[in-house]
Amino acid sequence: MIDKKLEDNIKNTKRFLEFWSKFHEMHTELITGSAVLPKRQEDFRSTRTLVNSRFQDLMEFVGINQAERVTKAIPLYEILSIENTSDISDEKIARIEDYWTDSYIYLSFILGRLQKKKKRIERFNKFFFMAKNFFRHVNGRRTE
Repeated sequence: MIDKKLEDNIKNTKRFLEFWSKFHEMHTELITGSAVLPKRQEDFRSTRTLVNSRFQDLMEFVGINQAERVTKAIPLYEILSIENTSDISDEKIARIEDYWTDSYIYLSFILGRLQKKKKRIERFNKFFFMAKNFFRHVNGRRTE
């Protein structure tokens, strides 16, 4: 028995992690670039809006409740609230890098939790299959 929703949640979380990583690369390039062009700033803001939408969708699909979002997803919300990267102080850049690290930890935690759930289901299914075959074998002997 395969839990289709669980499989989809794992796939969506992995996909979001890849998307989040690309967004991080974009942010890093923007911060480390010698000249911040208005076009790149606008690209960053529009991508941020898309990432925010995908993050909200992921939280809904995976079933993360509002309390957990507020307490554990703070680093993601902090990153998603960045408006302008052109005049960020070194102190704020360091804090944002900590947010990136914490965001990867949280997203990896969600993925790990889903993968553990999948393994529990697989173990249960294996046990159920063995028990079913055992009882089928025992019942088959009684009729002989």
